[in-house]
Amino acid sequence: MKLFERINIGSLQLKNRVVLAPMGTTTDHTYGFNTRDIDYYGERAKGGCGLVLTGAVVCSEEFEPAPCQKLTSVKDVYMLHQVAERVHCYGAKFGIQLSPGIGRMNWIDPKTPPYSSSPCPNYYNPDLICRELPTDGVKRLIKAMGYSAKLAKDAGVDIIEIHAYGGYLIDQFNSSRWNHRTDEYGGSLENRMRFMMEIIKEVREACGRDYPIAVKMTLDSVDDPERPLEEGLEIARTLAESGMVDLIHFGRGAYSCRWRMVSSVYQPEGFDLEAAEQIRAVTGDLPLMAHGKLNHPDAAEKALQDGKVDLIAIGHGLIADPHWANKVKNGQIDEINPCIGCGECHFNSMKGWPRPCAVNPVSMHENEYVLTPAKETKKVLVIGAGPGGMKAAITAAQRGFDVTLWEKKERMGGAMAAAGAPDFKKDVNAQVEYLIRQVKKYGVRTELGKTATIEDVKAFDPDFTVVATGADPIVIPVPGKDKPIVSLAIPVLLKEQEVGQKVVVIGGGDVGCELSVALAQSGRQVTIVEMMDRIMARGGSFVANEQNLRYLVSHSDIDIRCSARLTEILDDGVVAVIDGENVTIPCDSVVFAAGYRANHKLYEDILDAGYECVQIGDNVKPGKIIDAISQGYNYIRVLE
Repeated sequence: MKLFERINIGSLQLKNRVVLAPMGTTTDHTYGFNTRDIDYYGERAKGGCGLVLTGAVVCSEEFEPAPCQKLTSVKDVYMLHQVAERVHCYGAKFGIQLSPGIGRMNWIDPKTPPYSSSPCPNYYNPDLICRELPTDGVKRLIKAMGYSAKLAKDAGVDIIEIHAYGGYLIDQFNSSRWNHRTDEYGGSLENRMRFMMEIIKEVREACGRDYPIAVKMTLDSVDDPERPLEEGLEIARTLAESGMVDLIHFGRGAYSCRWRMVSSVYQPEGFDLEAAEQIRAVTGDLPLMAHGKLNHPDAAEKALQDGKVDLIAIGHGLIADPHWANKVKNGQIDEINPCIGCGECHFNSMKGWPRPCAVNPVSMHENEYVLTPAKETKKVLVIGAGPGGMKAAITAAQRGFDVTLWEKKERMGGAMAAAGAPDFKKDVNAQVEYLIRQVKKYGVRTELGKTATIEDVKAFDPDFTVVATGADPIVIPVPGKDKPIVSLAIPVLLKEQEVGQKVVVIGGGDVGCELSVALAQSGRQVTIVEMMDRIMARGGSFVANEQNLRYLVSHSDIDIRCSARLTEILDDGVVAVIDGENVTIPCDSVVFAAGYRANHKLYEDILDAGYECVQIGDNVKPGKIIDAISQGYNYIRVLE
């Protein structure tokens, strides 16, 4: 496979073309690298990556508080060197993404106007107008980038990737939308690029002619005017012709269409590759790297074989499975723990968490959450084969417990199977299939079609029980709720229950919107009836996923009725109060997607019977896959 061929980036030779993509994250109170970083990056190197890149590392705190790791003095070298050493142990190369700052994207200090290329609204608080960086401050940042690059080189870092991407500070200078300066760093594209080009020159002078330098750049903003494609191609051409850059890492999108910039669950594999030929045409033989759901081995290999790119950057996929590269190389495709595209890693990092993962509870806890053999063979009963229940059962089997899994349906997967049913959510379905394979691989005793009662549990007499029975769907108690035209979202998504051509979906949350898009794509006429004043009003999901789902809804010809209270279901329609009036919406099918409610009765009965028992996932309260899988893993991990 071309994935595992060597490649030179300037003077640097990589053992293969698999790269841990740079992903931004918050860090601890020291703003430096720590022992968790050593373990995290080291595990991806151990897993077979040829190059391991960190997320953004800032060179200065003069104009903004550090939103991530910093590299501003010799004191910061100590831990960075240890990360580099760990990565090098496995034959991988190590690079950092170096940044002068994030400018208008700053969320660390929500009260102080940040600095940017010129006055413009802060992204998170548009009422906060950014201050223009003074010219002498721009020059100090350029010098700081060179100094930090030299510190990195001294720490054992093999390559610097300059962060000129994604609407952050360098990109704000490059963009005419945000850069209205009148000094030498504003005006024409050449002047707007001056900040970036002088940074590259400074880094080159600080690190030497033979030291590898990459640039991550925004090619275009796709569905936003922030960066026209022609301008992005000119930036790429300038970088290539400068002779100072050894690699271009390109991406697309803007914060207004974040799902083009950071992959969402709804995006197809390799979604940025469509622009590769255009950028290749202006950059010639300069190595190119792309990202964007390239954790699908066939798509990654084809991109290389077709000559679209020279390196494959994988971000979320390598959080989910740090050993992706070795598994692909060894033909163990079915053993890859697939990323589901939920964005919990990014979503929760923005809240200060240490890079969590919905399907890999060990992420950023590589040496803390290790499984140990069971000290005694306890009899473990897991009730419910959703993601949390399957993970608990798998983990119990891995530790050597005697484990039995009961599931009331004739299938495993729980609500997650329905979540992965639409064609645009194949990554979620891949995780369901992976968990089922793991249940079988570890020999978990499984009983399908088994509805658990307290009498069953008593007869089984377990030493430890995990209740993972999920939650019950909410059906709004209105006249007609039991009519034959009424269905529930999960059986409809799984195609276990058919609907007609004219469908009303009750509920405009994520499930209701996904169901509506799936039905619309199958040719149905769909109306969403939502009580709130807008769809997806409850939030709580990664912005890229939310934006992408809204995009799918808006491009699916779905009739949306918000601030609408359902009052009755008829034989051929529904009645809802909208703006104080009763409105009849004709349909031949009604599907409830109005949320879920946990049922704690079985759990409480088991506790009352004196058994040791825990509940996980939606059985605690309707939540997310990250909660279910993490709880399933960790409750069993610590079981003595």
